[in-house]
Amino acid sequence: MPSYEEFRGTGGSLYFLRHQDILTGSERVRIEIRDKDSGIVTGVVNLQYGMDYDIDYLQGRLLLSEPLSSTADDNLLVRSGGLSGDEAYLVVRYEYTPGFDELDEVATGGQGHYWFNDHVRLGLTGNSNEGDADSSLGAADLTLRMSPDSWFKVQMGRSKGLLSSRLRSEDGGFGFRSHDNLPFSNADAMAYRVDLSVGLGDFFDGGHGRFTFYLQNLDAGYSAPGQATIKDTEYYGGTFRMPVTSRLSLAAKGDQRIEDQGLETRAIEVNVLSSLTDKWSISTGVRNDLRKSRSPVVPLTQEQGERTDAVAQVTFDPGASWRAYGFVQDTVASSGGREDNGRIGVGGSFHPTERYRIDAEVSDGDLGFGGRVGTNYLYSERTSLYLNYALENERTDNGRRVRRGNLVSGAKTRLSDSSSFYLEERYQDRGSLTGLTHATGIHFVVRERWNLGASAEFGTLRDSVSGAETNRKATGIRLGYGVDAMQLSSAIEFRRDDAEQLDTTHTERSAWLFRNNFKFNLTPDWRVIGKLNHLVSDSSRGEFFDGGYTEAVVGYAYRPVRYDRLSALAKYTYFYNVPTTDQVTLQNTAAEFIQKSHIAALDLTYDVTADWSIGGKYAYRLGQVSLDRQQRTFFDSAAQLVVLRADWRFRKGWESLAEVRMLDLSDVSQRRRGALAAIYRYIGKHLKVGVGYNFTDFSDDLTDLRYNHKGLFVNFIVTK
Repeated sequence: MPSYEEFRGTGGSLYFLRHQDILTGSERVRIEIRDKDSGIVTGVVNLQYGMDYDIDYLQGRLLLSEPLSSTADDNLLVRSGGLSGDEAYLVVRYEYTPGFDELDEVATGGQGHYWFNDHVRLGLTGNSNEGDADSSLGAADLTLRMSPDSWFKVQMGRSKGLLSSRLRSEDGGFGFRSHDNLPFSNADAMAYRVDLSVGLGDFFDGGHGRFTFYLQNLDAGYSAPGQATIKDTEYYGGTFRMPVTSRLSLAAKGDQRIEDQGLETRAIEVNVLSSLTDKWSISTGVRNDLRKSRSPVVPLTQEQGERTDAVAQVTFDPGASWRAYGFVQDTVASSGGREDNGRIGVGGSFHPTERYRIDAEVSDGDLGFGGRVGTNYLYSERTSLYLNYALENERTDNGRRVRRGNLVSGAKTRLSDSSSFYLEERYQDRGSLTGLTHATGIHFVVRERWNLGASAEFGTLRDSVSGAETNRKATGIRLGYGVDAMQLSSAIEFRRDDAEQLDTTHTERSAWLFRNNFKFNLTPDWRVIGKLNHLVSDSSRGEFFDGGYTEAVVGYAYRPVRYDRLSALAKYTYFYNVPTTDQVTLQNTAAEFIQKSHIAALDLTYDVTADWSIGGKYAYRLGQVSLDRQQRTFFDSAAQLVVLRADWRFRKGWESLAEVRMLDLSDVSQRRRGALAAIYRYIGKHLKVGVGYNFTDFSDDLTDLRYNHKGLFVNFIVTK
């Protein structure tokens, strides 16, 4: 069964998925930046497994390589609060095992587009699900492009039923909320979107600047991946940027969202930037925003009314290794009980070297203290190869030129440059929302062997729909050291949330995460690798709502350089898991049991000839499970695994393998036996494709307690 889940960035790197027992390799993970005024996606980064995140398929846990901030900076002048900016989300789609009931569902779908020439493109999308609850989606889009700055795009879609349920978490997966699925059961809804972008230089000689406009309408009951609209909703807005003279430029942005019998929001901002001299410049801006709820039931936390803020900022840039600025902001008009938004602050940047830059800003005002610190380090030519992205600037979701990024092979295992607070510089071209972000990110390479990172996020987050506030404090520090024979890395993260509920009560949660990895090459023949991750979380609602886990792994590998026929790997794993209270099991019930496991394994392989290899594996697991989260009483569950294996390399580029397996479960007096066979073919030098059949229903990984592995499988293996 599919699941679509959204996690607001927490300033940390650990996120608990709603479901457990996830289908291996089925996940699709991405970072989305969303306009805080309209909620429309303005930037996307697709993440790759192993480089950008790690996932525990059995326990439903995802660990990012870098912390994800809750906000990303915008390029507007008016600061709308303490912790403001575009919203950063981690979006995860995956398949999971729903239970022991037999499923009778079929899902089909596809997407494609075709450029008829350099100016016309047509795209089609289709999706159909047949089963207990039928659903379908059909969509088409047409793009007419004159240039990268001037183009027109129209999209239309129609959905029937609920294509996918949408779950959202504000605290990293400790709690989830979702919409009511009933209105989608028999829904037949339409949606359309129009985007227009006009580059003034394409129509006027010597013209500079750009105008964009978008209009989007979603009928009640429309459903698509990431879209689930209960009420008729209309969006429209646009941007305008133009240099008036060589020293004066104008920028404007506006968004409006109208929900039938729901929330209406509007935000308009105009900025004027003027260069007084080569070193001095002054910028001014005005922002007006409106919030009005027409819902029959208005949450107690809902903020309503209209407010107009004005700001002036002075910047001094001597063109050397530093620049500085100061700003003053105040509310000039407000209604409906809106709080004033006066603020004063200073900031700047400093270049201690040609490759290293530090940015900082600090301010205080009516809506609380705010500050950010960040850096930008230009790596050497060799290291910069890990920062390659595939960017696309012409096709956007809201008519604005934004940098959509896709990580390419070889991308470094981090989500952003530290100076951009993990995501900001990747979306510099979108003009939206409010300005001050407390999210901080530092990544400083002291020498080639050392690297140091730090992050911090302090401030108040406001829910864009209900207006409920979350006071968040999140910090982290990372340290790494590496030479040819040794690599070490450690990180500590802390987060404390004070979340306002819809009835104005508050709940508090604190979480500590410790991450450690190491690798030692003792000799050319011997290598030791390992990791130690530990999370502990406490909730003000009581011990039942706590969560946490511990994972420790030590591996010892032996492969003689002079006699490379023999290879051996010894591995020990300790695992302890306390699931979050909103995670569910196979039967869609709360995952209340607590699991502890000690696992030891030995794996041997010997090349008898150039064509034949034999090997074996022995593993032992001592598992303990408690069915009560508060009164923890553990009972043992032991298991032994024996695997014998033979590999045969025949003809050119062909390989085969055969295994016999035995799993002994002494506590339940049960013994399972079976075999596995596969054949592989090399496609080129670095890709191996194989197909095989597992005649056993158990896995050779004793941390995997499922008995659903029997059947046909296909492998794609990339080799160096």
